[in-house]
Amino acid sequence: MEKSRINSLYTKKRFGVVLLIFGVFSTLIILHRLFHYVYEYDAQFSPVDYGRFNFLSFFTVQSNIFVCMYLLLMAAAVFGNKRAQKIAFHPTVGAAVTTYILITGIVYCCGIPLGFTPPFQWDTPTHWMLSFIQVYHHMIVPPLMLMLWLFPATDRKVGYKNAWIFGIYPLLYSLFSIVRGAVSEPAFYAYPFYKPNFFWELFFADKPFSLPFAYLLMVPMLALGISLFIFAAIALLFLHNKRINRSGVVSNPAEKTAIPL
Repeated sequence: MEKSRINSLYTKKRFGVVLLIFGVFSTLIILHRLFHYVYEYDAQFSPVDYGRFNFLSFFTVQSNIFVCMYLLLMAAAVFGNKRAQKIAFHPTVGAAVTTYILITGIVYCCGIPLGFTPPFQWDTPTHWMLSFIQVYHHMIVPPLMLMLWLFPATDRKVGYKNAWIFGIYPLLYSLFSIVRGAVSEPAFYAYPFYKPNFFWELFFADKPFSLPFAYLLMVPMLALGISLFIFAAIALLFLHNKRINRSGVVSNPAEKTAIPL
């Protein structure tokens, strides 16, 4: 069985405490948003009250839940749990979590100038918390996870031939979101680009709307979106391997530890 050496950073209990605090705080943020539910009508962004648990329908929330689980597992791994090490120290797992949260942040930030995201409001405690959660999930967690990725947990490299697996979850999520929007009443689309008329209005606004062709148009756009995840994952894996080649991951030879991965 292949043995991988652990980066000495991931043997320091203080680092484990930092990861634990980050993971617990991120979990509490999601739980607060889930259970402290206040609906406010908004003609553009919230015309229908779908209930508190609809919060879990967003890719943003799901990718942040993955981050919470990953950070808590990583903290347990740093504290010496062997089962947690086999999962959290595996670079493929880290690449998947980092890819999904990075795409979450990038898409959200690109949507701000296009008017696809609700404006931040800081006038009441409820609005302040909702705005903070948006900032935290989209602008704080993604760069922090990227920073963590820059410090590989082990010296194990990862190949690129199976990078397509990083597109499976986004594909399943997208198909589910499109079908759910089509059959639900009232219709719910987590994101505007899952609506069949979104790309039609973008490219053929001057032509009569055709639902079958609108769905057909979504096929190449969906393929393009899934490709974004795959290429982002390849870039992260390339960065991971380069970091190992350039500096190595075990900074203190006295702290080398071999684990099976």
